[in-house]
Amino acid sequence: MSMPQRKRLGDILVDAGLLSEEAIVQAMARQKETGHRLGQTLVELGLVTPEQLAAALSAQLGIPYVRLSDYSITPDLITKIPERVARQHKLVPIEEVAGKLVVAVADPLDITALDDLQLMLGLEIEPVIAAESDVIRSIDQYYGTPTQTVEEVLQEMTGDDIKLITDVDGVLGGGTEQVGSETPVIRLVNMVILQALRDRASDIHIEPFEHRFQVRERIDGVLKDLPSPPRALQAGIISRVKIMADLNIAENRLPQDGRIRVKLAGKEIDIRVSCLPTMFGESIVLRLLDRTAAILSINDLGFQEDDAKKYRDNLGASNGIVLITGPTGSGKTTTLYAGVTEVNSPDVKLITVEDPVEYEIKGLIQCPVNEKVGMTFASALRAILRQDPDIILIGEIRDAETASIAIQSALTGHLVLSTTHTNEAAGAITRLIDMGCEPFLLTSSIRAIVGQRLVRRICPACREQFDPKPDDLKKLGKRMEDFRAQQFFRGRGCAECAMTGYRGRVGVYEVLVLNNEINDMIVEKQPANLIHKKAMELGMRPLREDGWAKILQGMTTIDEVLRVCPIETGVAIQD
Repeated sequence: MSMPQRKRLGDILVDAGLLSEEAIVQAMARQKETGHRLGQTLVELGLVTPEQLAAALSAQLGIPYVRLSDYSITPDLITKIPERVARQHKLVPIEEVAGKLVVAVADPLDITALDDLQLMLGLEIEPVIAAESDVIRSIDQYYGTPTQTVEEVLQEMTGDDIKLITDVDGVLGGGTEQVGSETPVIRLVNMVILQALRDRASDIHIEPFEHRFQVRERIDGVLKDLPSPPRALQAGIISRVKIMADLNIAENRLPQDGRIRVKLAGKEIDIRVSCLPTMFGESIVLRLLDRTAAILSINDLGFQEDDAKKYRDNLGASNGIVLITGPTGSGKTTTLYAGVTEVNSPDVKLITVEDPVEYEIKGLIQCPVNEKVGMTFASALRAILRQDPDIILIGEIRDAETASIAIQSALTGHLVLSTTHTNEAAGAITRLIDMGCEPFLLTSSIRAIVGQRLVRRICPACREQFDPKPDDLKKLGKRMEDFRAQQFFRGRGCAECAMTGYRGRVGVYEVLVLNNEINDMIVEKQPANLIHKKAMELGMRPLREDGWAKILQGMTTIDEVLRVCPIETGVAIQD
C-alpha cells in the first residue's frame, strides 16, 4: 500500500530527545559493518530501548504501537499461527476483528512475512507494532518456552552426537574420530548438520556476503534460511568443514571437492563437499546422503502404470543401455537404484561404479570413484568388464571415454544402467552425439531413456480444495471449461509443513522407448525437439502431461508442475 512521505527513524528519535545527532552517526557507521537495520543497531548499542524503538517505528510508519500486556490472547488465536512461524518472524496474533487478524510484529518492515501469512491463512492481516522483547515474552507465554535455544544446544552438544568416520588406505569404515565439543565452531557445525538431518534437508549452503554470513538448507528442492552464525565465526566454520572433508585449508583461491563421512545414532551419513572461492570468502555446499536409507521400489516412485511397465520391460533385457536423465537433484539416482533392486538376484552378477556410493545394497559390488588416485569412471569400467558382470551400473556418463565403454559393454552382452544431465529424454541422444558417439552405435545399444523431475507433494495435514485460475490451466495447455467438475487441491500451510503447503516429493516421468522410426531420426542426426515430438506421436507421455496427471490425482499443484517441468514439453492451446 502507498504511504505518504515519512520522516526518517533517526530524525524521529532525535526530535523526541532520545538521541543526539552524534549517536545516529555512530549507529549508522556500525550499521554499515553489520548490515543490520538501523533500529536493531540502535538497540544493540544500547542507545534506545526496544519499547522506544517500537514507538518511533509506529510514528514513522503510521502503524499503531501496542503493549501486549493490555491484550487477553485466546488459545484459538494462538493456533492460527504455528509456533515455528511466530518465533522465526517474531510475531504474535492478538485479536480477530471483522475478518481481519491483528498481528503484533517486532519488525513491521518484514512485508514478505506478512504477505505470506495472509496468503497461507486466507485472512487479511493487520499489523501493529510491539517491542521485540514484549513479542518474545508473549510467544514464550502462549506457545510455551522453547525447549532449547541455539546457545543451549551449543553448550549441551557432546562428542557423542556426531562421529567422523575416517578412511584407512581409502577404505570406508577404517575407524572413527570422536568429534568433540572443544570449541563453539565445532559445536556449531555439528548443530547445522544435525538440524539439516532432522529437517530432511538434501543440501546445506554456507554462503559469505559482505556484511553477513548466511546458512541455508534445501528441503524438498526449495532453499530455506537457517539462523545466521556470527560473521566473526566465518573463517572458523569454513576451516572446520574443510578439515572434516580433508581439504587443504591453506588454499582459498581454487575450488575444492571433498567428502565427509559421519555416524549419527548408528546411521552413516555421506556428505559431499564443494568449496568455491568468492569475493567475500569461500562458499561451501554440503550434499547429505544417507547411505543406510531404505531403497524405494519402482511402485513407490510415482510412475504411471504404463510407464512403470516400459521401465521394467527394459530392465529385464539381457543387454543394452537404459538411461535416466534430468538436471542435478531431480531424483535420477533414486530411480536408478529402484531399478537395480528390481533386477538384483543371486543368479546375476551386478557391479556399480559411482561417485560417490549413495546407498548400500546387499548383493551388489559397489566401486567408488577416486580421481585423486586415477580411479575414474572409465578406468573403473575397463576393470569391471574383466570381472564378468551381467549388469553394470554407471553413476553418470559425463565424458566420451565413459560413453564409448558403456556402448561397447552393451554391444557385448551386458545390460548397462546409467544417468546423463539433460532437460528431457530426447536430449540425451544429442548429448551423447555431441560427446562423439556414433549415431548408429547409439541405435544399436540404447533401449530406453527415462526423463524425470521431482515435484513437491501437497501436505496431507493441510490439504484443501480450491478453484484454480483459468490462466494457470492455459499455461499447461488445458481449458477451464473442460475441467469444471474436476476437484483441484493445494496445501493451506500448517506446522507440519512449516507453512509451505508441501511435504515430501514425487517424481514426474517421460519414458522414451527407441523403435525403428526413432532410430532412423537418430541416424539422420535429427534435433532433440523433433525426436521428442515424434515420441509423443508414438505414445510417449511428456513430463508436463505426467505432472498434469498427478495434479488430477491430488498429489501436487499446478504451480509445482509449472515451476519444475520444462515448457518445451507443454502443449499450447490452439486458438
